Amino acid sequence: MGKGENGLGWFHEITRNPYIDVALLVDNTGRLIATTNRIGSAAKRVAAMIKAAEVLASGLAQAWGQGEMDSLQLSTQLGHVLVIPASKVHYLIVLTSYEAPMDSICDEMRHLIAHMPEDEIAAALRPPSDLDGLNVQELIDAVSNWLQQGGDSDTSLG
Repeated sequence: MGKGENGLGWFHEITRNPYIDVALLVDNTGRLIATTNRIGSAAKRVAAMIKAAEVLASGLAQAWGQGEMDSLQLSTQLGHVLVIPASKVHYLIVLTSYEAPMDSICDEMRHLIAHMPEDEIAAALRPPSDLDGLNVQELIDAVSNWLQQGGDSDTSLG
């Protein structure tokens, strides 16, 4: 796979799959590292929410004695959100169309992760964002408040 100017060319190739609309790479603090599309502040909010969802999913998997979380899939009327741990400190998130063949997408993402150059990710890390100071409970509280307000895109998480 080719390298982009920031070392994440392999990441930007994800959207060659016609079913994938957007891909995000976030770290384990919920900080956005890369996105395939310019989706503005929504990408930062999604990155923070994913951390909260990962904490809940991991907790549920452990409480049920099902081992570590392998992936998290959220299906809606319009599409799917797939979260896959990409390393000990990174998550790959893809948003797909509703008709996407999720087994195939999952296999493709796992293959990509298996061949992901960790050193290129580290080299592409951006300066800290406004979300770096948040702890997990603050993220969960922010997501809960946002959801209680109807998930309005104009509603701030902070």
